[in-house]
Amino acid sequence: MATTSRRLGSANQRRVTTHAVRPLFFLVVILQKYHLAPFGANEYIRRPARQNQGTNPPESPSSTNMSILEDIRFGLRTLSKNPGFTTVAITALALGIGVNATVFSLANAVLFKNLPFANSDQILYIVSTNATKPHSNRAFSYPNFRDLRAQVKSFDAVGASTEVSANISDHTASPEGYHGARVTANMFSVIGQKPIAGRDFGPADEQPGSPPVAILSYKVWENRYGKDLSVIGRTVRIDEEPTTIVGVMPARLDFPRETEIWKPLILKDEYEKRENRRFTVFGHLAPNTSIKTASAEVGTIAQRLAAAYPIENKDIGGRVIDYNDYFAGEGDGEIKIIFLAMLGAVGFVLLIACANVANLQLARAVSRMREISIRVALGAGRWRIIRQLLIESLMLSIAGGAIGWMLAIWGIRVFDNAVAATGKPPSLDFTMDLRALLYLAAITIGTGLLFGLAPALRLSKLDVNAALKDGGRGSSGGGRGKYLSGLLVVVEMALAVVLLAGAGLMIRSFMNAYRSDIGIRDGNILTMWIQLPNANYLKPEQQLAFFDRLKTRIDALPGVEISTVTSNIPLTGSWDFPYEVEGEPQPDARRRPNVDAVITTPDYFRVMGRQMLAGRDFTAADGTPSSLTVLVNRQFAQSILHDENPLGRRLRLYKKDVAQPWLTIVGVVPNLPYKDQSRAKRDPTIYLPYRLETTSSMSVAARTSVPPSTLKQAFRREVQAIDDGLPVLNLHTMDEQLERRNWPYRVFGTLFAIFAAIALGLASVGLYAVIAHSVSQRTQEIGVRIALGARDGNILRLVFAQGMTQLAIGLVIGLAAALAVTKVLKALLVDVSPSDPPTFVAVALILSTAAALGCLIPARRAMRVDPIEALRHE
Repeated sequence: MATTSRRLGSANQRRVTTHAVRPLFFLVVILQKYHLAPFGANEYIRRPARQNQGTNPPESPSSTNMSILEDIRFGLRTLSKNPGFTTVAITALALGIGVNATVFSLANAVLFKNLPFANSDQILYIVSTNATKPHSNRAFSYPNFRDLRAQVKSFDAVGASTEVSANISDHTASPEGYHGARVTANMFSVIGQKPIAGRDFGPADEQPGSPPVAILSYKVWENRYGKDLSVIGRTVRIDEEPTTIVGVMPARLDFPRETEIWKPLILKDEYEKRENRRFTVFGHLAPNTSIKTASAEVGTIAQRLAAAYPIENKDIGGRVIDYNDYFAGEGDGEIKIIFLAMLGAVGFVLLIACANVANLQLARAVSRMREISIRVALGAGRWRIIRQLLIESLMLSIAGGAIGWMLAIWGIRVFDNAVAATGKPPSLDFTMDLRALLYLAAITIGTGLLFGLAPALRLSKLDVNAALKDGGRGSSGGGRGKYLSGLLVVVEMALAVVLLAGAGLMIRSFMNAYRSDIGIRDGNILTMWIQLPNANYLKPEQQLAFFDRLKTRIDALPGVEISTVTSNIPLTGSWDFPYEVEGEPQPDARRRPNVDAVITTPDYFRVMGRQMLAGRDFTAADGTPSSLTVLVNRQFAQSILHDENPLGRRLRLYKKDVAQPWLTIVGVVPNLPYKDQSRAKRDPTIYLPYRLETTSSMSVAARTSVPPSTLKQAFRREVQAIDDGLPVLNLHTMDEQLERRNWPYRVFGTLFAIFAAIALGLASVGLYAVIAHSVSQRTQEIGVRIALGARDGNILRLVFAQGMTQLAIGLVIGLAAALAVTKVLKALLVDVSPSDPPTFVAVALILSTAAALGCLIPARRAMRVDPIEALRHE
């Protein structure tokens, strides 16, 4: 009986369908005659013949291709008839795809691209590790490198380098300092590169007593020598040593990192100390060898060396990493975190754009239900409907991708210009290479499928009879359609919350860094850095004499109030020494704590615009055997000396495990930042008199009574009046120093703000579209309510209830997700917590305001509904 009922029901349904479409059959025949039939009509015309034959053969490839071309033509006509929808959809997709392509291209250059030459994926870095200090120096000592080179089998060849200064002085231009490196003679052969002019280093060049030679980078050859080939074989002074230029390397080659001049590595006695870890080690991976295998072998060799040299190599291991991990950070490096966070942010933007367009598609589906129903009735199968709708979606995404590609090119150019002044390495190439273009193509196609699939599946399941009888009125109002549309809005809101929270934290961090009181009056301070070459300034007394003369000359310049010579100005790092405080419990000799140290002449704090907190400043006599003194900052007095009176207390430093003389604390000074500008992270710091700890590399800082930038040339002249071959490095005002220091916060904070603004706009438009569509669908209901006496407030609440409910759910989900996601930004934040309450409250208020505006326009339209017209509404 049940089977018979089903058969009768099926027969009745066929009769209703046939009755509904019979008048359309003759129209289709006419349209077919003039090649005007819509998609699905051919299928309807062919179906009787197939049924008579008893088979339903598959379409041939040529007919399939023609059918797809018909779908494309029909899609173009459909989209052109709806310019408003098409424009909004393409704009949303262009923004989402554009920012994704931009950020991926930037991240690709920093995180994924390898060295800018062929087979660079075979060039790997061999790093040392310390089991007790995970973030310690990863360099090798030369004896360890030599033993590794003799034992390793996973590499065809290995080389080493160490960074040095390279000051060039000749008659071509003014003396200038460059980034230099001492390298093993086989370095360029290890990485497979040859000079474009001249020759490579040879084994003889690294033998003690061999004539000094150097190879120039393309940048130096171009900028200093105008690409003059006669420079090959010329002798110039490099670090006051006559040196013959023997070659020029290709453009963009700055291996191992930002190197501009290469010199052969000639061994010195200090290099032979196994604890002196200063060499970067790299190698060319042997054929058919994996990084994992090579890393395991290096670790085994490190274990053998630790056993052979238990004192120098205690806890020292080794492994292999690639170029990107070496310089961008393997796990929690700030550079990697920044770019991964940006990729996550733009991924959210793209998801919001997809959800937005999917919602627009669902809303638009109402007007297409009769059209789709007719085509189904004419014989178009479900796959045929889905294919047509997906093709339309892909056409939208391809148009958005094309515009997004142009936006990405523009965005990359803007970013490149923004970071060009920060000393971007030549090897860092912000361009859209093949990987970036493939990524662009993938997200373009992927977004088309992502936002088009749900509406396509929805429309392909239409009740044909109902749609043909009532034109689809109310068909879209089914629970499933409303649920899906509401779910998409909630997803948009939640994603917008996460993105706005992350952007808010980054912007607050940027503002804190930019406005952070680093503890000095940074206006009217001019600084420069001097690196004295060992050739002329090897002895401490020579270094002291130079800086004494220079300070005297700087003080005599008109417009200079006072100057100081120091090892470090704020935010440029510091020295550190193992130490002990007299009278305090002392740990084991191998576990002594380190303290940050800055070497200064008197008046350092007057130049920085700060006053002593207690005691006195240095005098010219401090640092001599009769006056061994030290200053400590307030953080040292609080955390190390337990807030006891520090004046008169003594401490001493250790150099290579050798105790130095006791130093008496004579003054307490304010906290100044040297490694981190966060106000919450002032490290204990001591200040040593320059005559106690002499060094060849020092900064000169002066407080001026005139704009400091006007004295730059005068500073340069005074240096070269003492030594005409000595270049001046990093000649900047303190404001310029801080600007260069803060550029990552400025640039990345701005980018996150842009991403957040796009996300907020897309989410608001998405909510508005859903509410506006809901109001249009409920026009008759609203008219009835108004006719029955509903006031404007009642209609306003009716409309706002839907939007605010979706917003509330999105806020709850988004805030919970944001609390988890923003923790990855912790390392990048300055004086702000990843769960900063003001930021999250501001995000909720901003999104609520935007959502309220999105609901207000449809609500006002609903309040103006004419009950008479609404009751006639179909």
